[in-house]
Amino acid sequence: MADDDPTHDIGLDAAPPTAPATFRVEGDERVVIHVAGELDAQSGTDLTALIDDAFRRRPHAVVVDLADVTFVDSVGLSVLVTSHNRGQDDAIGFEVHNVTPACLRVFEITQLVDVLDLR
Repeated sequence: MADDDPTHDIGLDAAPPTAPATFRVEGDERVVIHVAGELDAQSGTDLTALIDDAFRRRPHAVVVDLADVTFVDSVGLSVLVTSHNRGQDDAIGFEVHNVTPACLRVFEITQLVDVLDLR
């Protein structure tokens, strides 16, 4: 009797698929990578490739703009921390701008507000 089953019809399969993240890159001496959507395992690979390309250009700074990011998971955080470390190793600034309140909470919980250059 499915009606008596407390797990019946809880809507776990009803979540809409998430839209893929989109990226826009601009600048030469200060490369800005604008991210929109979810920064997760799926989009983390693409962001890593864009950041790697930006570092190869040897700019003064690489900026990741999260103004339009709705969600960030551990993979997204890992990409940002790895990029921060690379920037330090290569003497290139690495900044994270416009962190949304929801995403900022993740940075606070993981104490990355004390590690990353958030603006």
